[in-house]
Amino acid sequence: MSDGGKPRTRKPAGPRPVTPSYLRNAALHYVSQRAASRTMVRRLLERRAMRRLAVRRLDEATEKMIADAVSELADLGLIDDARFAEARAASLAGRGLSGRRIRMGLREKGIAPETISEAVGDGIDELAQARVFVARKRLGRWRRGGMTPETRRKDLAALARAGFAFRIASQALDDPDEP
Repeated sequence: MSDGGKPRTRKPAGPRPVTPSYLRNAALHYVSQRAASRTMVRRLLERRAMRRLAVRRLDEATEKMIADAVSELADLGLIDDARFAEARAASLAGRGLSGRRIRMGLREKGIAPETISEAVGDGIDELAQARVFVARKRLGRWRRGGMTPETRRKDLAALARAGFAFRIASQALDDPDEP
Protein backbone atom coordinates (compact mmCIF):
# COMPACT_ATOMS: atom_id res chain seq x y z
CA MET A 1 0.00 0.00 0.00
CA SER A 2 2.79 2.38 -0.75
CA ASP A 3 0.92 4.04 -3.60
CA GLY A 4 -1.48 6.24 -1.67
CA GLY A 5 -3.50 3.63 0.20
CA LYS A 6 -4.95 1.85 -2.81
CA PRO A 7 -4.62 -1.91 -2.74
CA ARG A 8 -2.94 -3.40 -5.76
CA THR A 9 -5.00 -5.73 -7.83
CA ARG A 10 -3.47 -8.44 -9.90
CA LYS A 11 -5.01 -9.94 -12.94
CA PRO A 12 -5.34 -13.69 -12.57
CA ALA A 13 -2.80 -15.49 -14.66
CA GLY A 14 -4.24 -17.32 -17.63
CA PRO A 15 -3.45 -20.90 -18.43
CA ARG A 16 0.22 -21.53 -19.06
CA PRO A 17 1.13 -22.96 -22.44
CA VAL A 18 1.92 -26.60 -22.97
CA THR A 19 5.15 -26.86 -24.91
CA PRO A 20 7.08 -29.86 -26.20
CA SER A 21 9.85 -29.17 -23.69
CA TYR A 22 7.33 -29.08 -20.82
CA LEU A 23 5.88 -32.42 -21.91
CA ARG A 24 9.32 -33.98 -22.42
CA ASN A 25 10.51 -32.82 -18.98
CA ALA A 26 7.33 -34.07 -17.27
CA ALA A 27 7.67 -37.45 -18.98
CA LEU A 28 11.38 -37.71 -18.16
CA HIS A 29 10.69 -36.95 -14.52
CA TYR A 30 7.95 -39.57 -14.43
CA VAL A 31 10.03 -42.36 -15.99
CA SER A 32 13.00 -41.48 -13.79
CA GLN A 33 10.85 -42.26 -10.74
CA ARG A 34 9.20 -45.50 -11.88
CA ALA A 35 8.91 -48.00 -14.69
CA ALA A 36 6.09 -47.16 -17.05
CA SER A 37 4.38 -48.24 -20.22
CA ARG A 38 3.67 -45.98 -23.19
CA THR A 39 0.01 -45.74 -22.18
CA MET A 40 0.88 -44.75 -18.62
CA VAL A 41 3.14 -41.93 -19.81
CA ARG A 42 0.57 -40.77 -22.37
CA ARG A 43 -2.18 -40.68 -19.71
CA LEU A 44 0.07 -38.74 -17.36
CA LEU A 45 0.91 -36.15 -20.01
CA GLU A 46 -2.75 -35.80 -20.96
CA ARG A 47 -3.71 -35.16 -17.33
CA ARG A 48 -0.89 -32.63 -16.88
CA ALA A 49 -1.78 -30.82 -20.10
CA MET A 50 -5.49 -30.64 -19.27
CA ARG A 51 -4.75 -29.31 -15.81
CA ARG A 52 -2.25 -26.77 -17.13
CA LEU A 53 -4.56 -25.56 -19.89
CA ALA A 54 -7.62 -25.74 -17.62
CA VAL A 55 -9.62 -27.67 -20.20
CA ARG A 56 -11.55 -30.91 -20.21
CA ARG A 57 -10.54 -31.95 -23.69
CA LEU A 58 -7.24 -31.47 -25.50
CA ASP A 59 -6.94 -30.12 -29.00
CA GLU A 60 -5.25 -32.02 -31.82
CA ALA A 61 -2.03 -30.01 -31.62
CA THR A 62 -1.54 -30.87 -27.95
CA GLU A 63 -2.41 -34.52 -28.59
CA LYS A 64 0.24 -34.59 -31.31
CA MET A 65 2.83 -33.03 -28.98
CA ILE A 66 2.02 -35.71 -26.39
CA ALA A 67 2.33 -38.49 -28.96
CA ASP A 68 5.66 -37.06 -30.12
CA ALA A 69 6.98 -36.88 -26.55
CA VAL A 70 5.97 -40.48 -25.86
CA SER A 71 7.49 -41.77 -29.09
CA GLU A 72 10.70 -39.83 -28.40
CA LEU A 73 11.07 -41.53 -25.02
CA ALA A 74 10.32 -44.89 -26.60
CA ASP A 75 12.94 -44.27 -29.29
CA LEU A 76 15.47 -43.46 -26.57
CA GLY A 77 14.64 -46.75 -24.84
CA LEU A 78 13.27 -45.10 -21.71
CA ILE A 79 9.85 -46.63 -22.28
CA ASP A 80 9.66 -50.27 -23.33
CA ASP A 81 6.31 -52.00 -22.98
CA ALA A 82 7.77 -55.51 -23.30
CA ARG A 83 10.38 -54.92 -20.61
CA PHE A 84 7.79 -53.25 -18.37
CA ALA A 85 5.34 -56.14 -18.85
CA GLU A 86 7.95 -58.77 -17.98
CA ALA A 87 9.03 -56.95 -14.84
CA ARG A 88 5.46 -56.23 -13.75
CA ALA A 89 4.37 -59.83 -14.40
CA ALA A 90 7.29 -61.14 -12.34
CA SER A 91 6.45 -58.72 -9.54
CA LEU A 92 2.78 -59.68 -9.47
CA ALA A 93 3.64 -63.39 -9.66
CA GLY A 94 5.97 -62.93 -6.70
CA ARG A 95 3.02 -61.56 -4.75
CA GLY A 96 1.16 -64.79 -5.42
CA LEU A 97 -1.48 -63.44 -7.80
CA SER A 98 -3.15 -65.67 -10.37
CA GLY A 99 -2.35 -65.61 -14.06
CA ARG A 100 -5.76 -64.06 -14.73
CA ARG A 101 -5.11 -61.25 -12.23
CA ILE A 102 -1.62 -60.65 -13.66
CA ARG A 103 -3.03 -60.36 -17.18
CA MET A 104 -5.74 -58.00 -15.97
CA GLY A 105 -3.17 -55.84 -14.18
CA LEU A 106 -1.07 -55.57 -17.33
CA ARG A 107 -4.14 -54.76 -19.42
CA GLU A 108 -4.97 -51.91 -17.01
CA LYS A 109 -1.50 -50.49 -17.63
CA GLY A 110 -2.18 -50.37 -21.36
CA ILE A 111 -0.06 -53.30 -22.50
CA ALA A 112 -1.03 -54.94 -25.80
CA PRO A 113 -2.51 -58.47 -25.60
CA GLU A 114 0.35 -60.08 -27.56
CA THR A 115 2.92 -58.42 -25.26
CA ILE A 116 0.98 -59.71 -22.25
CA SER A 117 1.02 -63.24 -23.69
CA GLU A 118 4.78 -63.07 -24.18
CA ALA A 119 5.39 -61.68 -20.69
CA VAL A 120 3.09 -64.01 -18.76
CA GLY A 121 3.21 -67.11 -20.92
CA ASP A 122 1.42 -70.34 -20.08
CA GLY A 123 3.83 -71.55 -17.41
CA ILE A 124 2.00 -70.18 -14.36
CA ASP A 125 1.13 -72.87 -11.84
CA GLU A 126 -2.10 -71.52 -10.37
CA LEU A 127 -2.05 -73.80 -7.34
CA ALA A 128 1.51 -72.82 -6.44
CA GLN A 129 0.57 -69.15 -6.85
CA ALA A 130 -2.46 -69.64 -4.60
CA ARG A 131 -0.28 -71.28 -1.95
CA VAL A 132 2.13 -68.35 -2.07
CA PHE A 133 -0.80 -65.97 -1.70
CA VAL A 134 -2.23 -67.94 1.23
CA ALA A 135 1.10 -67.93 3.06
CA ARG A 136 1.81 -64.28 2.29
CA LYS A 137 -1.60 -63.08 3.47
CA ARG A 138 -1.61 -65.49 6.43
CA LEU A 139 -4.81 -67.18 5.39
CA GLY A 140 -6.06 -70.67 6.22
CA ARG A 141 -3.80 -72.52 8.63
CA TRP A 142 -1.52 -69.49 8.97
CA ARG A 143 -4.38 -67.39 10.34
CA ARG A 144 -4.10 -66.51 14.01
CA GLY A 145 -6.72 -68.48 15.91
CA GLY A 146 -7.04 -71.16 13.25
CA MET A 147 -9.56 -71.59 10.50
CA THR A 148 -13.28 -71.52 11.21
CA PRO A 149 -16.10 -71.80 8.66
CA GLU A 150 -16.47 -68.00 8.73
CA THR A 151 -12.75 -67.32 8.24
CA ARG A 152 -12.61 -69.96 5.50
CA ARG A 153 -15.37 -68.13 3.66
CA LYS A 154 -13.43 -64.86 4.00
CA ASP A 155 -10.21 -66.53 2.86
CA LEU A 156 -11.96 -67.98 -0.20
CA ALA A 157 -13.26 -64.49 -1.00
CA ALA A 158 -9.73 -63.06 -0.74
CA LEU A 159 -8.44 -65.74 -3.09
CA ALA A 160 -11.30 -65.05 -5.52
CA ARG A 161 -10.37 -61.34 -5.55
CA ALA A 162 -6.81 -62.39 -6.33
CA GLY A 163 -8.17 -64.16 -9.42
CA PHE A 164 -8.19 -67.81 -8.36
CA ALA A 165 -10.91 -70.28 -9.27
CA PHE A 166 -12.89 -71.82 -6.41
CA ARG A 167 -11.33 -75.27 -6.90
CA ILE A 168 -7.78 -73.89 -6.76
CA ALA A 169 -8.58 -71.61 -3.81
CA SER A 170 -10.17 -74.34 -1.71
CA GLN A 171 -7.34 -76.75 -2.52
CA ALA A 172 -4.73 -74.18 -1.48
CA LEU A 173 -6.58 -73.56 1.79
CA ASP A 174 -7.38 -77.19 2.64
CA ASP A 175 -4.05 -78.90 1.84
CA PRO A 176 -1.44 -76.15 1.58
CA ASP A 177 1.61 -78.45 1.42
CA GLU A 178 0.34 -81.16 -0.91
CA PRO A 179 1.76 -81.15 -4.45
